[in-house]
Amino acid sequence: MATRIASVVVLLPLIIAAVWWPPTTALLAGLAIALAIGELFAIFRHGGYAPRTVEGITIGLAICAATFFQPLTTIDLMLVVIFGSIIGALIVEIARHERQTSLLSWALTFAGAYYVGGLLSSYLLLRQLDMPLQNGWLAFAGIPPGAAWVFFTLAITWLQDTGAFFVGRKLGRTKMAPILSPKKSWEGFFGGMAAAIATALFCVPLLGLPITLWQAAILGVVAGIFGPLGDLAESLIKRQVGVKDSGFIIPGHGGILDRIDSILFTGPVVYYFIVLFTR
Repeated sequence: MATRIASVVVLLPLIIAAVWWPPTTALLAGLAIALAIGELFAIFRHGGYAPRTVEGITIGLAICAATFFQPLTTIDLMLVVIFGSIIGALIVEIARHERQTSLLSWALTFAGAYYVGGLLSSYLLLRQLDMPLQNGWLAFAGIPPGAAWVFFTLAITWLQDTGAFFVGRKLGRTKMAPILSPKKSWEGFFGGMAAAIATALFCVPLLGLPITLWQAAILGVVAGIFGPLGDLAESLIKRQVGVKDSGFIIPGHGGILDRIDSILFTGPVVYYFIVLFTR
């Protein structure tokens, strides 16, 4: 636990600083995408599969770049990336001589790149939101509107996970998904849900978010549902190949993929709810 807390203390200020400016947000997202795809493909290889790491990271970074630069052009950059990645990845397989595994390798490369790169790029969409903030408690800090939404989404997701961990550890009796994640319990799930809702409600006056408390509560429920689903989705992948952690890059937390599995699901869902509430 001490190691986990120390890692958070070191990483949290770096994340806050990076999210403050759009270019550094994109760089942080790109770094996380590259590392997480590398970990994911290592998991695949542990199961006897052969994803194309270079191609997968390239596609993931292309998705990130397309999302970042989209506001600067009327061309649909994401469609360009989708078309280009499908064609390019298949051309790569044509050039190879591993005909027995080429179809599966192409599918895993493409799916893995979009699972990580596509979902994580939603935080660039959150960073691009520019609705003016209200006069919140931290108004003096001059937090950019998009950064506030990123902080909000990360907070409700990570504190949901923290609440679920401590409540499940103390009160957990009823297994939620015993095959995929034996330590998860329904008691922990509802504890995490309460933490997500409380965090969402607290963030409205703290950050000056232009939503009602009812809307904030809904976003808390969204995080309370989709955060654990994102965690279980990664557990499904790891269970298929008999891997416990995606890596060891963060002391006490495992790999990058282990830390972002929940936010991969909450990011895009919360983004579209925010757009719905504020349009």
